[in-house]
Amino acid sequence: MNIKSSDITKLKLCQIAEIQSGIYIKGISEGDVSCLQVKDLLIDAPEITATKTNHSKKIERYLLKKGDILFACKGITYLCKVFDYDIPAVASTTLYSIRLQTNIITPEYLCWYMNHPTIAAAINNERMGTGSPLIRKEVIDNLEVVIPNLETQEKIVEISELQKRENKLVKLIQQKKTQLTNQLIINKLNI
Repeated sequence: MNIKSSDITKLKLCQIAEIQSGIYIKGISEGDVSCLQVKDLLIDAPEITATKTNHSKKIERYLLKKGDILFACKGITYLCKVFDYDIPAVASTTLYSIRLQTNIITPEYLCWYMNHPTIAAAINNERMGTGSPLIRKEVIDNLEVVIPNLETQEKIVEISELQKRENKLVKLIQQKKTQLTNQLIINKLNI
């Protein structure tokens, strides 16, 4: 991948996105809107695990859209994920929602960028407090984002997805290899 410096833009995240804190919702057993927390996104089944609430004027401006990015701002878990669910949802107070305001960057690329180990380490260095440390909104607002052209962004995201797929396959191969080896040993022992 040949990237020219003239094809790269550097902007603060607040220049390209609206960043909003999540909302505090007292959950109910039945409701039509999911209130997402970090744990729901880690399990990747928020339609099942998330606390529910009813749609109201109070939550209207917090409703998530596909392509919004959810970023864990409280606690010790580092999480940055593109919201890509077909459910009405809001982010809880443990998350920032990031909505891009430009078409020069894709949500998938921004999420990849924020998950890059170098960027994640820089953000984590800014955590404040103990127990349930906080990443202040100003840290995210002022995050400098390196933005290549859209074609390069797409290639980066594609490579990243292929790496994830490879890692899953390698892990599966290792598990199968261990199972096979253990079965061969058991067979030799005539157990």
